[in-house]
Amino acid sequence: MVIKDKVFMSGQIIGLAPGLTPALNPWLEQTELGAAGLAVREWLLAHHHHAVQDVFGYHALQLGASSLNTLANSRIAHRWTSADTRLETRADLFANASALPFFESTLDLVTLPLTLDAHSDPDAVLDEVARVLVPEGRAIFTGFDMASVWGVAHKLGSKRLPQGARIYGLSNLKASLAELGLIVERIEHRNKMVDGLYLLIAKKRVMGIKPIRRKAWRLPSWSELPLHPFPSPRPRGLGKITPSESEDLCR
Repeated sequence: MVIKDKVFMSGQIIGLAPGLTPALNPWLEQTELGAAGLAVREWLLAHHHHAVQDVFGYHALQLGASSLNTLANSRIAHRWTSADTRLETRADLFANASALPFFESTLDLVTLPLTLDAHSDPDAVLDEVARVLVPEGRAIFTGFDMASVWGVAHKLGSKRLPQGARIYGLSNLKASLAELGLIVERIEHRNKMVDGLYLLIAKKRVMGIKPIRRKAWRLPSWSELPLHPFPSPRPRGLGKITPSESEDLCR
């Protein structure tokens, strides 16, 4: 049902829980000078605006982090932002990222700002992204890498990252994309060793099929003819024909 240009889905059909942690948007909306969320927000917006402008198609979807408009600079006409809770009034539709209400091969672009680090089942989210992307469609992932100062500190109990965040990691993401048939096109880092924040662009790969064409019938050329088109009827291995045998054959 469409109300005020927003699409409302049934939670019983697509399952709203488990989903994104509600602490992600407040963390990104921090305004204190030097706050980690504010710095990450500015970097994410700047790099998403540059990454989406060259992706063309008909339908684009942002999964999570509704406080960020990652599709603002996209040239795709039909754009939606998805959230897992109806408390997010800035979202266009409500759905669990691991059970998207879209048919297979229907979206040209999907952005996931920190979605894998915030979702309770990131592998299921990746499966859904690979399912809904059209051939040659793009997915833009952002997140934190465990092999960084922030990643190690978060594992030790630091509160610098969003509360309840589960760092999926860049190495796990690249391995999962390879299994799903998505090619990594580009990776960008903010500060690889300190915060480990990355942006990864992947393209859905489709194996090409080359049709086997049947050759048209034609007469063979002289070069293709055998050297002895009319071989001798004499069986092989019996030696040469003697003059007397040749006279007998001619009679």
